[in-house]
Amino acid sequence: MKEGGKVNQFIRYSAFEIALAALCAGLAIFLTIYKVVFAFPILPYLKFELAEIPVIMAFLMAGPFSGLLSSVIYWIVLTMVGEWTPIGPLMKFLAVTPTILGLWAGLVLSKRLKKNSSVFLSMGLGILMAMAARVIVTSLMNFLVLWWLFPHFLNLAAKYLNATIGFQTDSPYAVLLMTLLFTAVFNILHSFFSIIPSYYLVVKAIMRVKPVNLKTWFRRMFSES
Repeated sequence: MKEGGKVNQFIRYSAFEIALAALCAGLAIFLTIYKVVFAFPILPYLKFELAEIPVIMAFLMAGPFSGLLSSVIYWIVLTMVGEWTPIGPLMKFLAVTPTILGLWAGLVLSKRLKKNSSVFLSMGLGILMAMAARVIVTSLMNFLVLWWLFPHFLNLAAKYLNATIGFQTDSPYAVLLMTLLFTAVFNILHSFFSIIPSYYLVVKAIMRVKPVNLKTWFRRMFSES
């Protein structure tokens, strides 16, 4: 009887994770299609997107499986209906997924370093590791795209750097370095703009609606009892 109860609980929670992942991915797709975005001033082709918030909320509410599944669904649908396919959706996937994995790693590490670590310390370490993972992966991908796959994009970046900060050079290496530098700054800022609102939205949801499984996961990761 006990085993059967555990199996039923597992099935219910798995269904919840999948349903939440699909719901959050759908909201992310909606926000992307309707262009709820804000341009990064120095390189305006880089966009701050609210669409990342639902995906990270899926992770914070139901765990890594739900967050990563939401990211995969988001990527697949954007590849079919988004812009600059398949590179654009792939770049987005390679920004969001390392953010989730880095945040997860930071939360787990904070718990191992200090069993009763505070929410502030846990989130702080999670955000730092999310930023590091995101910057490393996106920098490698941008180097590949700008230097090997689509070098004409580097000319576009050079024009924006000249127009926005007055940066001029004849060296493509210098343009590449500056582009990667400001792209890293953009991704650091985007990590903050995605994770912090997601966290506060989840906290508000937890305070008003308290399903047992969701609360248990939240408490385990954030060391709240």
